[in-house]
Amino acid sequence: MVSVRFLLPALILGLCGAAAVAAPKAQPRPEIFNNLLECRAIAEDSQRLACFDKQVGAMESAAQRDEVVVLDKGELNKTRKTLFGFSFPKLPFLGGEDDEETKDKADKQDDEGVSHIAAKIASVRSLGYGKWQIGLEDGAQWMTTEAMSGKDPKVGLSIEIRRAALGSFMGKVEGGRAVRMKRIS
Repeated sequence: MVSVRFLLPALILGLCGAAAVAAPKAQPRPEIFNNLLECRAIAEDSQRLACFDKQVGAMESAAQRDEVVVLDKGELNKTRKTLFGFSFPKLPFLGGEDDEETKDKADKQDDEGVSHIAAKIASVRSLGYGKWQIGLEDGAQWMTTEAMSGKDPKVGLSIEIRRAALGSFMGKVEGGRAVRMKRIS
């Protein structure tokens, strides 16, 4: 039988953990987008259509001036993956938090799900002493920060790079052991 003495602290810790994982705050929408949404509240059809036409025209002009950029979830995830390994401030448009109260939180679940990448090796260059510079198919350049033992990386092999402790990264070339790596370009 489980003692209440052990069950109560576990229950308290579980509740504290659940409270710490609060729902993320919704990002404020741009004014130009809010103006477009307000058109829905107009009751008369002709006035609502005129409002939509005006606001869509304003959004199109803003997009042409690069003041507004629209990304779908797929493009956003693709952008996150191409930036994987770089240190950036938490940018709201990439899913990060921008306000002071959330800066002190522990790292979010690996920048909204990008905790690792898997890619094919496009280029390799020996740096001596068992260290390597590895280029990926998407153009990203990584460097091992410790010697690789065993199988050397070769063009065409796959590599998996994942987040590790304290902002570091571990990379594992197929058939090898994981070594510390850093993104260099």
